[in-house]
Amino acid sequence: MPRRKTVDHTAPLWVEAGEPTEAVLVSVAPVAPIDKLYTYTVEEDAEDRVLPGRRVMVPFGRKGRLAPAIVVSVTRGPWNSTLKPIAEILEEAGSLSDHLIDLGKWISDYYYCPLGRTLAAMVPEAVRKKRGFKTVRHARLLADAETIANARLGQKQKQVIAVLQENESPIEVGTLLEKADASRATLRGLIDKRWVEETQSREAVSYEPVQAAKLTPAYSINDAQQKSLNRIESGIAEAAFKAFLLYGVSGSGKTEVYIRAMQRVVDSGQQAIMLVPEIALTAQLMKRVAERFDRVAVIHSGLTGAQRSLAWEDIRQGKTPVVIGTRSAIFAPCPDVGLIVVDEEQEPSYKNLQSPRFHVRDVAIMRAQKLGIPIVLGSATPSLETWNNCLHRKAYERLDLPTRVMDRSMPAVKLVDMTHRSAPDKTVTISQPLQSALAETLERKQQAVVLINRRGFASWLFCPSCKSRIECRRCNAGMILHRLRKIVLCHHCHEQAPIPHRCPQMSCGGRLLTGGGGAERVEDELKQMFPTVRIMRADSDTMTHASKYTELVKSMEQGEVDILLGTQMIAKGLDFPSVALVGVIGADLAGAAGDFRASERLFQLVTQVAGRAGRAEIEGRVLVQTLSPNLPALRCSLTHDYCSFVESELAFRREQYLPPFTRMARIVISGKRESELVTDGNAIADRIRSVVEELGSEASNVRVLGPHPCVLERLRGSYRFELLLVAQSATELNKVLAAVRASGGFKSKSRSLMIDVDPVSLS
Repeated sequence: MPRRKTVDHTAPLWVEAGEPTEAVLVSVAPVAPIDKLYTYTVEEDAEDRVLPGRRVMVPFGRKGRLAPAIVVSVTRGPWNSTLKPIAEILEEAGSLSDHLIDLGKWISDYYYCPLGRTLAAMVPEAVRKKRGFKTVRHARLLADAETIANARLGQKQKQVIAVLQENESPIEVGTLLEKADASRATLRGLIDKRWVEETQSREAVSYEPVQAAKLTPAYSINDAQQKSLNRIESGIAEAAFKAFLLYGVSGSGKTEVYIRAMQRVVDSGQQAIMLVPEIALTAQLMKRVAERFDRVAVIHSGLTGAQRSLAWEDIRQGKTPVVIGTRSAIFAPCPDVGLIVVDEEQEPSYKNLQSPRFHVRDVAIMRAQKLGIPIVLGSATPSLETWNNCLHRKAYERLDLPTRVMDRSMPAVKLVDMTHRSAPDKTVTISQPLQSALAETLERKQQAVVLINRRGFASWLFCPSCKSRIECRRCNAGMILHRLRKIVLCHHCHEQAPIPHRCPQMSCGGRLLTGGGGAERVEDELKQMFPTVRIMRADSDTMTHASKYTELVKSMEQGEVDILLGTQMIAKGLDFPSVALVGVIGADLAGAAGDFRASERLFQLVTQVAGRAGRAEIEGRVLVQTLSPNLPALRCSLTHDYCSFVESELAFRREQYLPPFTRMARIVISGKRESELVTDGNAIADRIRSVVEELGSEASNVRVLGPHPCVLERLRGSYRFELLLVAQSATELNKVLAAVRASGGFKSKSRSLMIDVDPVSLS
């Protein structure tokens, strides 16, 4: 392994006492798990190249080992201690503006992540490395006219100098040599004499944004849409922060309100950012938005590095007025944002699951607040946090779209009670009512959507002889059988093995049985029931690239698919007019996560997927198979009654001292030895409780729960324990976290310690 480069600064800068001196002071944040800023100086000839947001290499520690860092601020002022100079400037400035750096500081503080790592996460790697850019060389004349006149030059050299004299600004080298009819060697001779200077830079090649034939809608929006649009446009005109919750049932025309509001912003010369939770939603949405705007950029993980980098640069230069994307799009370097839209704001996939563990919706709200602009949060099933904010915070306002466009009726929802069915596996079996409904739908040449929120063919392999289950050797979880890939796979650590047919216990060897299941098994059942029907499965096993989502949308729109089967990625946002039937298999699976948000997720999932039916002239219907037909979430979903559900759920949360009436932080420690984790967890909990006691009235409502084993106790070969901090407000929680952070209370002997502020899952 090669040794890391070091640098020896034998001549650091210093001052004698009584000698006040000014210098350029550069504050940098190391791209490392170090929660501290460091100050360096910079050589005079490089001052103009060191700007906030730029990556640099700095000597770090006593040995001067070079490490990457990000410039946070540049000031000129007195200094009175030894300062080392920056060793190397890595990238051009501009990826992070002052505003984005300020936003990064908030993310770092609120979500407990070192600033350097936070700022690094805000700029995609492809953007940092300028993928898709080309190296361009420019030449400019340094020699004065007198020097040139007195010199003896060859004919080709004279031609090069003549072209340079005609151009006051630097000229591209290729163009220069072509005009002068000279060779590279001729130019090199002038450069060696220092008569000509050659510089090089990385410039973007031509970028092609998303485009479509322009379409002006022939329809007018209804009164509820117009009223909501008027309020949003008033917020835009006021140029002040305001959070609008656009609460509308599925098919109520929320997207049209988004587009018209963004048009208002674009017409005024500003930019708009629209966020979606899944790549699947961008495919259809991109086309619709591109039909209304001249230039649209899309940002998501399915792009190539060059595509992402070129789109980022186009946005930074202000050429693209509309940006659509998933999580990373919230950091799009728009120089003049006028509106942010967060579609399906309730989605847990907006939560970043790696450090920094920020929630995109909340970061979007903070970005809008810092910029003093409005933000629109749209949903048919808003998160309880957003709904509660509308009830109690003045900056929030709810806008209602209570009916579908053109007064189309909501689909009828029916529960199919599977508790009395005789099938051996009631969870994933297609019931007789659903089979009959599918047959009727197909006979009418209409489309159907079937949802089962689980991948694979079988969710467990069981030995009836020794009563054991085939589990992942690294996780406390069962292996999932994927028959088409001929493997068993752990969905947590991705450990895989060939499909076993006999019990691996040497003393047993019994024949294994399979049970449970997911989309792969349901697909197999559907093919047996309807051999000639065209079925498309959409889950993370089949949707392996962004182009697959585009193919899915195109095939559904052109009627090339009869049944669309998939996981939750097909449950929201998609608009297919020919879908008449939606079937939900194993609805209970959404509520079995061992999480206080399980009921909320179940209601949202069923309501969202039900909204895919009957979106045009076709009347829609929904069948939901369940083993728990009396769950309040399912009973409320029968009538699409979000208000009744949220009222009962909020009452339960208030009684149990749970979000949104409290704020929560989850601390997870992991390691190889379970006993050591218990000791370490108790020590951390004791230190936190001591800090809470010291803060007194400032933290009087903070509760420290745990440590106790996580729901998934063992993951990737490590045991996991968690502590929960529950506070009455974000301010109270942040005070405790900051105090523990400052006192070193989070120091752990465990293999790793993870802090998740506002967790969306406790699994």
